[in-house]
Amino acid sequence: MYVFTSTGHSYWLDSSEFVAAAVRLDIAHPPGHPLTELYSKLFTLMPLGSLPFRVAIGQACAAALAAVCVFRAIVGALRGWALPPNSAAPVAVAGAWFVAFAYGFWFQAVRPEVYALQALCVSLVLERVVALQAEPAPRDARPLLAVALVLGLALSNHHLIAFLVMPAVLPALARVVWERGLRPVWLACAFGLLGLGTYAYLPLRAASHPPANLGDPSNLARMAWVVSARVYARDMGSENAQPLSERLVDVVVLLADNFHVLGVLAALVGLYLLIRHPASRRHGVFFALVLFVNAGMRAWLGPVRANPDMFGYLAPAFMVVGIGSAAFVGALLAALPALAGQVSRVAPALSLLGLVLLPSSFARASLASFAAPEAFDGPRIRALPPRALVVASTPQTVFRHWESDAVEQARPDLALVPLPFLGYPGASEAVIARVPEAASLVRAFAQSSSLRAEDLVALAQRRPTFIELDTHTRPAVYRVLRPMHLLHQVLGSPALVPSAGEIAREQHDTYEHLYASLGRDLRETETARQLLWIHYMNAVFFAGLGGGDLARAEIGRAQRLLPQDKNVQALARALADRQRQGPLPVDAFLEL
Repeated sequence: MYVFTSTGHSYWLDSSEFVAAAVRLDIAHPPGHPLTELYSKLFTLMPLGSLPFRVAIGQACAAALAAVCVFRAIVGALRGWALPPNSAAPVAVAGAWFVAFAYGFWFQAVRPEVYALQALCVSLVLERVVALQAEPAPRDARPLLAVALVLGLALSNHHLIAFLVMPAVLPALARVVWERGLRPVWLACAFGLLGLGTYAYLPLRAASHPPANLGDPSNLARMAWVVSARVYARDMGSENAQPLSERLVDVVVLLADNFHVLGVLAALVGLYLLIRHPASRRHGVFFALVLFVNAGMRAWLGPVRANPDMFGYLAPAFMVVGIGSAAFVGALLAALPALAGQVSRVAPALSLLGLVLLPSSFARASLASFAAPEAFDGPRIRALPPRALVVASTPQTVFRHWESDAVEQARPDLALVPLPFLGYPGASEAVIARVPEAASLVRAFAQSSSLRAEDLVALAQRRPTFIELDTHTRPAVYRVLRPMHLLHQVLGSPALVPSAGEIAREQHDTYEHLYASLGRDLRETETARQLLWIHYMNAVFFAGLGGGDLARAEIGRAQRLLPQDKNVQALARALADRQRQGPLPVDAFLEL
């Protein structure tokens, strides 16, 4: 099912970056994700479909194996319960499928990303901890060694999710120390370090200067910067503007949206019953710790609303909901001993309970026909003139250029200035080495986080230069720009300024072709956000230059996509209230 619904292209967000990293063995954004890059590289070697599809298949395999581990964890957790004959395995299948076909979990399995592989690592930890706690006294230390090895690998893939699982493992570790002393712990530390050894990929690969080398972890200081992912720490914890209470409610709503309120309540009751039953008490405490630490800490760390990556962060909580739901069904069966004979005869049908989410999740999770990023590549990459230089302002545009170069090598003549990453160690120097003529622009942006008109004009006089508008492009720069191909071309001469009618025709033709190419993908959430950003920034651009009609046309397109957006509404009101001609002060509309 995962392969059948996987994308043959790429998705938005970080998918294109991970495709490029798999193909070229790049170094992705902090914390580097070396395990994903090495794992995905193996799948790119398969002679099956496009390269993005192969990388997506790798995540599909990881998610499917994670469901197997959830199944085994449920079987182990319910082993001491007096279930009717032949019913334990079907109940475990139902619990595993309940997780596997939840939209948020399924969506990680159909796109190039890190979360399905991380879910596999976490599920292995769950299954091995259950095996470790199964005996009254932990005589066999091998499950602990496996837990340590997998946690080391998980830390080299997405360390934040791995850290959120580790507190739940501490009671099982304490029990091993109590029963067997410290020797198994020292062995486990050695296995954990073996897993962490995957991080050696980063400095080794950085030494060869790959095309994408985010953070350039070629020495200890830069390695620490990359692995710590400190660049993302500024909005975490109590520093975030959204109240913690709202974020906690958002997590609960997200779980209920994926599993329905009844599914979440059944899972909580099932966890309670696991804790109450003497044979499964240790398992119940372990699963409860996984659920509440993962969900609570994810809410504390930052917003969870309107971001599909949050489903990946909450994969441990998703798996515990499936395990708790299976325990709830198991408890109902165990409470009806008089029906044991009848239940055992129809036991295989119990697994079908796990398919309850499949119909509603299929349409939301499937990316089988999704190709929206390719439609944007036409005007942003393929339609640009020879030797064009693109000053990209959003990470996703940068990632699309990297994937295009890695997969197609279609436009080797294009040069890229990735503004979002110029503050990373070594990034400015690497860009200047590749594009020497952009040196003054890069250095000025590194100092002030803004673009200067004189730097852009100087570049445009040497080669065709395009920029992607965002809030770093202040109104003072607008006078040297003209919209073209979803980007804005820098004018090397005032004689190149087109008329408003010519711009309106070009914009209409560009959008008409783009919208036709998108088809049904037009309303997909992240695709709509891309369009919304383009229309909003163009509206700000035209308003800042005094092009009221062009600005109103752009804000009208934005309103049709998301009429309730507060920024769009504010700009639309300002344009509607504007009576006189001339530029509109737009600085306030760039403070989003």
